[in-house]
Amino acid sequence: MPNGPIDSYNGNGLTLAAYLDGILQRNNELNGVATAPHKNFWETLTYQQFTTGNVPGISFGPRPPYPILVIGDAASSNFVLALQGVGPLFDNNTGAFGQMPANANPPAVPFLTAAEIQPIIDWINNGCPNPGGS
Repeated sequence: MPNGPIDSYNGNGLTLAAYLDGILQRNNELNGVATAPHKNFWETLTYQQFTTGNVPGISFGPRPPYPILVIGDAASSNFVLALQGVGPLFDNNTGAFGQMPANANPPAVPFLTAAEIQPIIDWINNGCPNPGGS
């Protein structure tokens, strides 16, 4: 599995997709993403769409649409909150959607750990750099 830090979205060095897909593959969750309404949007959206757009395919829940992230503010970014399983949308007990990936089933198919989420947090807090990307 590639280790952080994440260098770019789709440019030089370790990309967000390579990092995240490495974890999902190791956890046997990558195939489950294909059946999710949003699919593997971190691989298919442009940098602009990912950093300024909404989670694709999610037009249900309490208040759609749902922005993917807030550049420079991982703590307010749905992408991070979903992986952490926190907040009104993603808490497993009270959230509208629950923690992501939705096909996780610990311990055999685990959620991402705090250590695995941290490089994503750092990338967002560092302004979502994308050197060499488009």
